Amino acid sequence: MMIYVALLLIFIGVTFALHQVYSVHYAINFEDEEERPERVNQALAVLSDAARGCANGEPSPGFVEAVRRILGGGIDARLVLAAVASERHKAYAEPLLRRKGRIAMNGELTIAHLPFWKTRPPAHYRRTPMLVLVMACSLLALFWGGMSIFTLAYPLSLPALAWANDLWVLTGLVYASALLAYGASKVDFYLHDIQQIGRLKARFGANGA
Repeated sequence: MMIYVALLLIFIGVTFALHQVYSVHYAINFEDEEERPERVNQALAVLSDAARGCANGEPSPGFVEAVRRILGGGIDARLVLAAVASERHKAYAEPLLRRKGRIAMNGELTIAHLPFWKTRPPAHYRRTPMLVLVMACSLLALFWGGMSIFTLAYPLSLPALAWANDLWVLTGLVYASALLAYGASKVDFYLHDIQQIGRLKARFGANGA
């Protein structure tokens, strides 16, 4: 009975790990209103409607009020207008709304990663290594899951590999790999968001706003 429980747990862990690859791929390649949190959709709708009353890149009083209500008074309304005016909301507006609680503009735009740690958002973030890490950890979870099936049928005889015959050890390795994949995907998502905020600020400054 415990064998079936372990195999079920391994199946769930492998599925969870592979889902991280899917979620990263979907986040990169698709812009889906249904996948956004409802609060982000509502905020985008309000800001987009308010932006129609703006002209020449300058926020109207109504837009400034909408920004203050949704994002707080610490963010320059012209920066938000530049994000909302972008052809793809996913590029700039969504990261701004997702990370609004971490953004401050006291002379310069900073991101509060932790209460005691603030930095300027990076304008460049090399995404490839983190994406490779997500895929590697997901495939590693799949490998441990396959190993669990293999060693049930063909136990390894080498004393140094005896641990691979233990389903619970392999279950732990599956979940460790899955959690690493999950953590890497979240770090990638966060770093990409703050990079987009940094690019928006660089673009905003370059335009002389």
